[in-house]
Amino acid sequence: MWARVRPGWNPTKAGFPQRRRCFVEYLIRPMERADLEVCAVIEQSAGDPWSLAQLAEELKNQLAGGASRLFVAQQKDRPVAGLAAWQLAAGEASLYTLTVAPEARRTGAGSALLRRSLEALRAEGAEVAFLEVRASNAGAIALYEQAGFAADGRRPRFYQNPTEDAVLMHRAL
Repeated sequence: MWARVRPGWNPTKAGFPQRRRCFVEYLIRPMERADLEVCAVIEQSAGDPWSLAQLAEELKNQLAGGASRLFVAQQKDRPVAGLAAWQLAAGEASLYTLTVAPEARRTGAGSALLRRSLEALRAEGAEVAFLEVRASNAGAIALYEQAGFAADGRRPRFYQNPTEDAVLMHRAL
């Protein structure tokens, strides 16, 4: 499924420096085995990255019909630009990671991944989505709020490298 991302979001209102956004079209699709290595590299740009082994285990679970749901964002004829990993159980979807390659950030890859993966999860019966995000990650918090998520609590010292609180968020699907 293709997600069109259009200009119009004002980054200065979210605390980001003024920067021109470009129109980029992303294909959002389920992760495949061939995506594992590039996704592991993308994950290394995150604060608390998943390893190749963790990604492989989640993909194995997804392919076996388990609760894992992994999606990637990719431009036509380009490498994968980002990934999202969810768990779906009892009508609840939990976001475990949403990471975009540094060079693809602020191009709409994260928004497209979030929007299309939520649509796919809703089609599979998810009624509510949950996530946690680093308290210092203002960009991600703004992205989630723009997608309809609301903060509903904190987990003190949840993250490591560095130690930091998690902001808990949810939204109905």
